[in-house]
Amino acid sequence: MPKIVLRLIDGDCFDTILSMKSIDLFLKMERQEMRGNRPSSLDSIHRPFSVDVEGDLLDAWDSSSSDAEATSILEIKPIDTRLSAIYCAGSWACVAEWTCWDARAYLYIEPYVSREMSINDLLDLELWLDLASSLSNFSRMEYVDKVTRDWMSRRDELGAPVESRDDPHLMSTMSAHRSTSSELHRIATAIKKGSWRLMLGVEQTPPSEWLIDGLTLRDIGGVE
Repeated sequence: MPKIVLRLIDGDCFDTILSMKSIDLFLKMERQEMRGNRPSSLDSIHRPFSVDVEGDLLDAWDSSSSDAEATSILEIKPIDTRLSAIYCAGSWACVAEWTCWDARAYLYIEPYVSREMSINDLLDLELWLDLASSLSNFSRMEYVDKVTRDWMSRRDELGAPVESRDDPHLMSTMSAHRSTSSELHRIATAIKKGSWRLMLGVEQTPPSEWLIDGLTLRDIGGVE
């Protein structure tokens, strides 16, 4: 099963990265001089590690034409390298990341949005804005408890064991659902209150298939 990835990114930081002269950006990343300007993580929620993003950006530079005169990463070639660099810029500007198996995502999203949804909607910006608006009606613990009860009810309908002695994975799965839904509520609250951009994609897919505020990275990179 593929994993859906939702990232909140700081738009100002993202735009700054895109506007830097390529050689300056890569040299500062190599020297780890950009870390002090990276936005703080949101409520200590996981996000891509600085060292990993720095390494990925340097790999992109190594695989590019290394044009020192390029005014930004939007000009570097080849195209695939440019898209990888834009993806890294989004990762660097990320303040919080939420990942979930696509099939499980229904449990956290479908009962709380005002529309019917399909698997393809998980990359739809409007779906996440709808969810953020809906979850503002519940406290975090109310939402977590609703998700947990819904999950237990679905298990009961399927005739699955409801006692931990009959299912050794019951408690660990419940804990995972509660943790995942708790983080989603915190991120949804930030979406509702803040001015973050949303970066959406499927784990381990090419950068060209990712979106930021509904625009593909190909569109952002000026690729026709």
